[in-house]
Amino acid sequence: MNKLLFFFVLSISISSLAQKNLIKNGGFETKLDNWRGNSASINPYEKKSGENSCIITQYVGKEWKGIDQIANIPENSYALEISIWTKSDAIKGGKEKYNAGVAIAEFVNNIDAKVSSTNIAEVTGTTTWTLNKQLIIVPKEASKLRIMLALAQTNGVIIFDDLNVVGVTKEDYLKKKEEYLLEKKQEQVEQTTMPKVLLNGDFQNDLSNWNGTGKVISDPENSENFCASISSITNEWVAIDQSADIPEDAKIIEIKGWLKAENIIQGTEPWNSGSFIVQFTEDGTTKTADDQTIGTVTGTTEWKFFRKIFAIPNETRSYRVMLAMSNCTGILLADNIQIKIIK
Repeated sequence: MNKLLFFFVLSISISSLAQKNLIKNGGFETKLDNWRGNSASINPYEKKSGENSCIITQYVGKEWKGIDQIANIPENSYALEISIWTKSDAIKGGKEKYNAGVAIAEFVNNIDAKVSSTNIAEVTGTTTWTLNKQLIIVPKEASKLRIMLALAQTNGVIIFDDLNVVGVTKEDYLKKKEEYLLEKKQEQVEQTTMPKVLLNGDFQNDLSNWNGTGKVISDPENSENFCASISSITNEWVAIDQSADIPEDAKIIEIKGWLKAENIIQGTEPWNSGSFIVQFTEDGTTKTADDQTIGTVTGTTEWKFFRKIFAIPNETRSYRVMLAMSNCTGILLADNIQIKIIK
């Protein structure tokens, strides 16, 4: 073999190596083949692409429930580009940040001992399909990659699909890193230049834009309409929330929406009820006033309309709307949440 042909073959070999998915059956098209563990099921109904996705559920207890796969890392890989799509429903979270639906990349050595690990995805609440992607340099001691997909000691539902792991040369890593930085910078510019407003207050787009624990259901009185449902079987705080910006010259805010109670049993305090609350802050954390209640419901009710107008406290730059079961039991339904800011 002459030198020119040798280098040509070598270059094709490296290029092919970098593009090959190191994970077998990352789209779950052959069910759970190549995956270890029995905590997951195949979901043919909710998938990002293809015929199947992988679903892990836990409604009682807070155990680690997951599956995993170990893959060899090609010798020419300076880094790995890892991507996976996730979707979640009512993942409660927990005391620790990692109490979530997680996709973990763990680098191991030739005897499968852990070298390092990175969370590729860390999901709580209810979310629509979301792409999680990271570019990670391979540690010198690592020869294999272990991918773990799990509910990490929390309740809820997590769905995974289209897991892809490819080896990246150092040259490609430097190019891709620049692309990643540009994407991140663009996101930051958009967040800085575009005021954040409250979105999806009618819940027609599932729980997109909302955080926390809840779900979207058909309106019991109108099956063509959707509403948010927040439920609790114990006296604890369970809520969904969304934050948005307030312009510097804003003076007044009008907040309105509809609530409905289904067998809400009040807790020990008068405010332990199904609640519609607003919080004003300087920066998303520091409050500029006490939390304000727009409306509350207990027992079982028809849809009730609530509306309040507030003078915006000094130094306020953001607000947070909360729909909560405030240390009570039952089900709170909410719909058509609207905000109007007056300058």
